[in-house]
Amino acid sequence: ARIAEIAAANGLAALPSALLTYAFMIMVAVSTVGPFVIMLSVSLTQNIRFITFPIDLIPSPITLENFQTLYSKTMALRWLGNSMYVATVSTLGGVITSTMAGYAFARGTFLGKTVLFTLFLGILMMPSTALIVPQFVVLSRLGLVNTYTALIGPWFASIFGTFLMRQQYLSIPRDYDDAATVDGAGLWQVYYKVLLPQLKPAMATLAIFTFMWSWNDLLNPLIYVSELDQLTLTVGMSLFQNQYGGKWTLMMAAAVVSILPILLVFFLAQKYFIQGIALT
Repeated sequence: ARIAEIAAANGLAALPSALLTYAFMIMVAVSTVGPFVIMLSVSLTQNIRFITFPIDLIPSPITLENFQTLYSKTMALRWLGNSMYVATVSTLGGVITSTMAGYAFARGTFLGKTVLFTLFLGILMMPSTALIVPQFVVLSRLGLVNTYTALIGPWFASIFGTFLMRQQYLSIPRDYDDAATVDGAGLWQVYYKVLLPQLKPAMATLAIFTFMWSWNDLLNPLIYVSELDQLTLTVGMSLFQNQYGGKWTLMMAAAVVSILPILLVFFLAQKYFIQGIALT
């Protein structure tokens, strides 16, 4: 229907270009969504040792046996809850501290602001693996190893988030601050009631990124947590893979469980996410 509208509005000369554009878009969509459809299809199939192609996209019969096995033979529910808790608290903390720090760097006037922000950017450019040993030493001396705090801490203050929020604050004219100050608003009122509501797209973008990074984090839980009931889903699924690596239907069921929260968060905030990408 859309191609017909284009042809009617612009003549038949625009038809080949429209066909090529939509054909390319369909190819990209299929190549992107296809693996997830196959993953879901295999997870609903009875146990098989070898996957043959083409795969039946609608398995016959459809079974939930793989998910039942996943939850009965592993601590998947516990790991899922751990990941949800860690990712949610990390996201909330990261967004709140980033908006505050970005506000300070964008609107504040204090000694060494430029030097401190430059150091922030320098740390952002360092590989995360170079910070593992110092972080472990600090957390160990604080007695936080084998606690959720050790998993939340690295995400609670985000240098990338601070940089992103600072840029967003700088894009807002200072006239808003001046007008609010004239009306009697204080520093926190300007931050909370005037500027923060204008940062919703950027905050949603940062929230999705932080949740995704925390959810998919494998290295930090592997280093800081050794108790089985405190593992996150990523580490738990890696142990599951070592034990059931040859059972593809079980592996796909585990993959479906691990990816659903990310998809849910994205679909709930996709409007603000797209706006945030456009603004940044």
